[in-house]
Amino acid sequence: MMERHNFPGVFPVHCSRPFVAVVLAACCAPYPVSAGVKIVPLWPGVPPGSAGITETEKVVERGDGKRVVDRSIHDVHRPTLTIHQPDQRPSRPLAALVICPGGGLTRIVIDKEGNDLARFLAPHGIVGVVLKFRTARTTGHFYGMGPMEADVRRAIRMVRARAKEWQIDPNKVGVFGFSAGGILAGSAATRHEPGNPRQSDPVMRHPTRPDFFAAAYPLLTMKTEVAGSHYQQLLFGKVPTAKQLADHSCDLNVTRRTPPSFLAHARDDRGVLVDNTLLFATACRKAGVSCTTFIRDKGGHGYGVRDLGTPINKWRFAFVDWLKQHKLTTPAVKR
Repeated sequence: MMERHNFPGVFPVHCSRPFVAVVLAACCAPYPVSAGVKIVPLWPGVPPGSAGITETEKVVERGDGKRVVDRSIHDVHRPTLTIHQPDQRPSRPLAALVICPGGGLTRIVIDKEGNDLARFLAPHGIVGVVLKFRTARTTGHFYGMGPMEADVRRAIRMVRARAKEWQIDPNKVGVFGFSAGGILAGSAATRHEPGNPRQSDPVMRHPTRPDFFAAAYPLLTMKTEVAGSHYQQLLFGKVPTAKQLADHSCDLNVTRRTPPSFLAHARDDRGVLVDNTLLFATACRKAGVSCTTFIRDKGGHGYGVRDLGTPINKWRFAFVDWLKQHKLTTPAVKR
């Protein structure tokens, strides 16, 4: 099914039409909200699989660009990480969360489903790391699942490789997925790669298994009756194989090594069905993996961390409580 989003940002805004800005990838930086925000390239030079692509990255501002920043980024070929660090140095290393925004696998909703969550978690001592990844399809190029998965794996590795510099505990690195970004985060949680200490690239010496996994209204399965053919073809082409669909159905790949998980979903979600969360939670129970779900009847899809007055919008507070229970927060970090 096609992913649907509510376009306003954190606060209501009236805009006659979105403002579109076209910029080079190197200049396309998320809006700097504080001195503690830094942006770094994910790959040195041209990422593997992106050589020869000259498409220009595009940004669509769906808010007013000032009071409400709600950008959708298209045609990403140079992935980045946006690191939200506390303005004041913490007394000890903090947990980090690699955030994979949604966007239907064709764009990155980087504020509403990325930077907004990082800012919300910052006072609780979580370093939010927003991943601007290569989407399955761009205007003129098909990437599929491979480069996307490579991007999220490298993001986790890089956070661990630069943990000391970014004041992060390398043993408390989690991954979060919104909507279609859930398939990235879920794949990271269920399809791990070990580190290779012999690698010349120090980033590749670190493992990709996250220490915890969380998601909101996530796409997690490729089962046709749940995902439909649209997402399958976006990720694997016109004729996906049974192996491709099974390998990237997160519910089919849960093992005892899947990290503790937290999932939020509304039952009336028509963009990404709640069955994605239910199937994953059931698989976790069978494998003996801790999985907490926050499911409510009303709320729809695409709300991010905003409070739209529906029951599901309290998920963010339940998530903070879950982080506290797992000793991942460091309260009273001053900003």
